[in-house]
Amino acid sequence: MSLVKLALLTLIAYSLTVFFVHAQTAPVGSVGLLTGRIQSTDNQPLAYVSIGIPGTPVGTVSTEAGTFSLTLKPETAPTDSVRFSILGYAPLTLTVASLRQRLETGQALSLTETARQLAEVRIKPVPGKTIGNQRVATNMNTNLMLNSQPSQNLGSEVGRRFNLPGRTVRLTQYRAYVESNFEGVTLRINVYEARSMKPLLNRNVYVKITGKHSNWIEVDLEPLNLVAEGDVVASVQWVDSEGKGSYLGLPIQMPAFATHMYKYGSQNKWKTFRGMSTAMTLAFSPVDKDDVNAGPESLTLAK
Repeated sequence: MSLVKLALLTLIAYSLTVFFVHAQTAPVGSVGLLTGRIQSTDNQPLAYVSIGIPGTPVGTVSTEAGTFSLTLKPETAPTDSVRFSILGYAPLTLTVASLRQRLETGQALSLTETARQLAEVRIKPVPGKTIGNQRVATNMNTNLMLNSQPSQNLGSEVGRRFNLPGRTVRLTQYRAYVESNFEGVTLRINVYEARSMKPLLNRNVYVKITGKHSNWIEVDLEPLNLVAEGDVVASVQWVDSEGKGSYLGLPIQMPAFATHMYKYGSQNKWKTFRGMSTAMTLAFSPVDKDDVNAGPESLTLAK
């Protein structure tokens, strides 16, 4: 199949996906609202926890104070599961009925911290390489805003698959071109193993954008000693905003020899679109397996 035909089919599939997401997320009839607070076991509020019904667009993200408002749909069943998750903590899953009961009776919602080690890498001066798409002047964009209820959009995520060489590499920098007309936006940067979609990071990495923005964001991955042995998916996830806004997105190039990935809803499934790419790049340097050992996690966060 030619790249042009693939791009056309991808565009149709992508357009239908966005259409159905619009239809599914539009306010219909009366809906339920679950409000509460998520915290750690030592009673500290947990910011930017992904909360939602797995495999559906129903989802949100907790605030910096750990509070949340989850809007349910009329068809949501009491037996449906609600999942709370964030890097560094064991996830919590409750049925809608159980969660509602806990909230009504004032029972605490707590996540337990988990320990995970990053690889310790001995650095050698070797040439690095940058791959991805740097084109920003396009006729298409992907928008993380899909309806008039911003809290339901929180947790939406846009990513790109990066085809790495068949050897061990150390990820050094991630860049994404972000456009926003909010007064402020907070994004979470995520990196996954492409095949399993297992997170490679064990720390939350956030980028805060102040004012209206149409430019690259850059994340230094070197302090995290992030090592990959196969293809990865790097993404931006919307977790917070300030003021009113109607647009938060990234430009898309099509056709392109790449794979675009999109997830609407903080606990939803990923959708994959071949033949298109958002404006994202990833830099890496090769390392020898003998130079990679299990070690303590880095104490330095990329900002």
